[in-house]
Amino acid sequence: MTATRSSSPVDTFDYVIVGAGSAGCALAYRLSASGRHRVLLLEAGADDRWIWLRIPTGIAKVMVGERALWRFTTESEPGLGNRPLFWPRGRVTGGTATVNGMFWVRGDPAEYDHWSELGNSGWSYAEVAPVFRRMERYAGGDAAVRGRDGPLAITEYGPRDPLTDAFLRACAEAGMAENPDYNGGHYLGAGLMQLSTRRGFRFGVREGYLYPALRRANLALRTGAHAMRVVFDGARAAGVEYRQGDATRIARAARETILCAGAVQSPQLLELSGIGAAARLRGLGIDVRHDLPGVGENLRDHLQARLMVEARGFRTLNTILPNPLARLRMGLRWLLLRDGLMSVPGATAHAYAKTLPGLRQPDIKLQLHHLTSPDERNPNKVVLDANDGFSIGVVQQQPASRGAIHIRSADPFAAPEIRANYLTAPEDIAAVVRGLELARRVTRQPAFAAHVVRELRPGADAVSAGDLEAYIRSTIFGSYHPVGTCRMGGDAGAVVDARLRVHGVPGLRVADASVFPTIPASNTNAAAILTGEKAADFILAEAAA
Repeated sequence: MTATRSSSPVDTFDYVIVGAGSAGCALAYRLSASGRHRVLLLEAGADDRWIWLRIPTGIAKVMVGERALWRFTTESEPGLGNRPLFWPRGRVTGGTATVNGMFWVRGDPAEYDHWSELGNSGWSYAEVAPVFRRMERYAGGDAAVRGRDGPLAITEYGPRDPLTDAFLRACAEAGMAENPDYNGGHYLGAGLMQLSTRRGFRFGVREGYLYPALRRANLALRTGAHAMRVVFDGARAAGVEYRQGDATRIARAARETILCAGAVQSPQLLELSGIGAAARLRGLGIDVRHDLPGVGENLRDHLQARLMVEARGFRTLNTILPNPLARLRMGLRWLLLRDGLMSVPGATAHAYAKTLPGLRQPDIKLQLHHLTSPDERNPNKVVLDANDGFSIGVVQQQPASRGAIHIRSADPFAAPEIRANYLTAPEDIAAVVRGLELARRVTRQPAFAAHVVRELRPGADAVSAGDLEAYIRSTIFGSYHPVGTCRMGGDAGAVVDARLRVHGVPGLRVADASVFPTIPASNTNAAAILTGEKAADFILAEAAA
């Protein structure tokens, strides 16, 4: 239901930030650090201390409910047999960083250099690497490259269990050498997963950035605050109108308004505010503030196909979770040592590979999961096979397919229309087929010889590229990494410039994964936090000028 406008209580801050997610928490932390600036952080969700949001394996419980999620779905996808896909986003302090897989991946140095080559000054890997370093608190790697005292605790999965060890040895046997630190500036190869955890608990942006910042008197957090539109003084963005409970309020920004609502809701909020393609907005009865046709376009996302194997000699989640005694042992290990499978969301290692000669950078990621499922597509229930098994997830790093996100109406509480256009570019399906073939090659290496019983899915009958394509299109599912819908750049299709200022709208920035020109990493959380950090650098430098 659309909220009615009323005489709105108004208060004023220097900076108003919409969205207490990955970028928003980092931005609020940095803007409030000096004590000189009054900062308001608006979050539509609650500051929920639910235990399953803290325990890494709790992701399985979180994902099948509504308590901490926006449960978006795409439209029917032509490239996936007209299936819609589930798109969860975090509706809680910390945003999607509080409900994600916790994998800490800075990204491919070559892709950040690509951003710079596209005209985005300040975003090359040499320029973002020091920012990543100040974000991290990690005991491993080279201290000249990896941060030791940043806000975010990062840990490496351990101890190295037999399945994880076999996977890493098999990857090396298949030509993907082990990489001791994929976040150290060298991306290729296989390695143990690095995670946003501390002492076995999730440690995301709300723990590392938001909670320490809330001790400062100059930062205010308002939860249950659903942003409805940007408000203006003439042509300048001057704050945000939002709904909190039964009241409609306005938070005014004396200096800047920054949208950190994510790749789904930042473009939605721009369009609701009259910023977007003029013809589209007029067709919905929205007054046009600024004609900016790139809003909502350039959507990219990762998909994940799974090769699933029945195995012997490994105890996996297939038989641990249904067995009360095995489940108790896993829980006791976590309680006593804070490690093992309860300290991760099911994946313990991964590998980055080039599947064609001459590629500039890895095009495929393989990811080891300690489970198999006959119904990976089900967003409402976790279903496991009866026998022990493991899966190798296949993720294409840079899909060519593009989609879009646009509002359906002027109702700020209605979900937008999401059309991802998955696998509509022929090169995408070809890359995923090559990735599945690579995953098969890994399972056939000597390290797995004594352990593989049979390939469950796609199975021995799937022999040709056409067979694999049919399997992929009917079973592949989302990795939940949408980006690009408020793309940065200097061309006519860009929404923000390289300093994240909305083109043609003074006083307004966007700082979240929506600004990414491409997908910089196999997992996008670290890059989203980086964007909040970079926004803070830009804003504070301009305020001091």
